[in-house]
Amino acid sequence: MNHRKTHTPELFVEHLTRLPWWAGVLAAVLSWAAAYALVYAATTARGADLSTLQQIALPAVRDLAKVAQILLPAAFVTLTLWSAWLNYRHQRNYSEVAEEHGAALLQQLSGREFENLVAEFFRRKGFVVDQRATRMPEAGVDLVAGIGEDRYLVQCKHWRVQRVGVAVVRELCAVAGTENAVGVFVVTSGSFTEEARRYVENNRITIELITGEQLRRMIRGLDPVAA
Repeated sequence: MNHRKTHTPELFVEHLTRLPWWAGVLAAVLSWAAAYALVYAATTARGADLSTLQQIALPAVRDLAKVAQILLPAAFVTLTLWSAWLNYRHQRNYSEVAEEHGAALLQQLSGREFENLVAEFFRRKGFVVDQRATRMPEAGVDLVAGIGEDRYLVQCKHWRVQRVGVAVVRELCAVAGTENAVGVFVVTSGSFTEEARRYVENNRITIELITGEQLRRMIRGLDPVAA
């Protein structure tokens, strides 16, 4: 995919949406309970036991807690619903890509959606996947897919027209050597140049080039993943 700098607020929200639905519900309940306890404490505090500053601050604290009692649970519920929607969309994309019209759908995905599709594919094949592109991608590494003791580096190229060339493959192989990865995958929605394919044949490291059509066949279970 085309890498871009991910800002901290965007990154924080994206990680929150990856939490299971029950975590959002639990956070909503706990935030409401905490705000309620603060409202109760501020309301029942005895004036004789408080300093002048505390007496002045208590009404403001109570009012802020009342607002938080509404806004915080609402925010967590919203994130939970957002997470559920994103998960539904990812699963829908995954199933529809394998269908007859899947080739056109594959091209219509955004770069991030394509990366999520590839990540889901590896997860369903038994890999533990770390999506690095949601943080700071190292030299084009979008995913790290681990199975057993083995780690593979994965780069996702959602290119509609341009074919993936040898420079992309060569760069990823160089990173694999520094990260003790046993192999690399380059996955594209398009295709690869002949030079890139010749580089794979003459390289010692395990390299798998996966075109968009091959990815669709693998999702349908017609082709195995080489690992």
